[in-house]
Amino acid sequence: MAIRVAQEKYNYRVYGLNINSQIKIDEFIKIENLTEDDIDVYFSYGNMPDNICKLRLEGKSSFYSKNSVWFHIDNVASYYIKNGNEVIVEPVENADEQQINIYLMCSCLGFIMLQREKVAIHGGVIKKNNKAIIITGNRGVGKSTLSTALRLKGYEFISDDVAAISIDKKVMVNPGFPYQKLCHDVMNKMNYDKSKFKMYNCNSNKKYIIPAFDSFENKDTPLDTIIEIKVDDINEVKLIEVKGFEKLNNIMKNIYRGEFSGFMGGRTPEYISKCLYIAQNINYYQMIRPRVIFTVEEQIEILERNLLN
Repeated sequence: MAIRVAQEKYNYRVYGLNINSQIKIDEFIKIENLTEDDIDVYFSYGNMPDNICKLRLEGKSSFYSKNSVWFHIDNVASYYIKNGNEVIVEPVENADEQQINIYLMCSCLGFIMLQREKVAIHGGVIKKNNKAIIITGNRGVGKSTLSTALRLKGYEFISDDVAAISIDKKVMVNPGFPYQKLCHDVMNKMNYDKSKFKMYNCNSNKKYIIPAFDSFENKDTPLDTIIEIKVDDINEVKLIEVKGFEKLNNIMKNIYRGEFSGFMGGRTPEYISKCLYIAQNINYYQMIRPRVIFTVEEQIEILERNLLN
């Protein structure tokens, strides 16, 4: 194994989960005095089990079931996620450590939450007046653009790409970590100097890791509203409230890594019940923006006039 295994173990808390890690992840928030009983998830380097090695020899690159998920990323690593509490990483020789960690921070934790039946929405989270607002939508609709613009305007920042939710009487959003992952276009629109930030490849796209310590809110926060961004052939931004059963459908449609749930046994009645409780206790809006016009300032103006006041 080309990557040196650290002797120290690291304790982190992210998305409401306590993680004990053999792998150092600089972006995560460290915590102290974590006992064995407090640990939710373990990260470690190791070899893939024999059944996964056999799949690799057969030319396969992934496998999904309820309590066992495996995937391989060329030139990076193989990842084995099991039982909602363990991730084993087998790096490719000479793989970049930052690139290895990106998949731990994103996809692996997404699968962990699916296995644990913890609801997580694909979207960024900002905070205003002690209320969390999730910004969700399909890939490329402008989630990161809007959440970055709001953060730069002074809104508190809770999470970048994953909105992990816990339910204890109230619907709460658990904080992520104090970084955003921004694509090339967003970096240009927000006038970032790309030479000053770490860059990595994700699904053939270049992304940059942007620190957001000054605005990061590291506390569970009551969820008030989900805003789903959509695009259409229109000339101005529209804001539409979603109610009733459509609200539940839209929440489930925007589950983080939800496209894999069918391969993992589907959604249980308990999981659907959690989504229903969320739908019953929060507001949901769709913000429809023009397809080809850059309208982030108009989006913020509409949100501040109608929701963020």
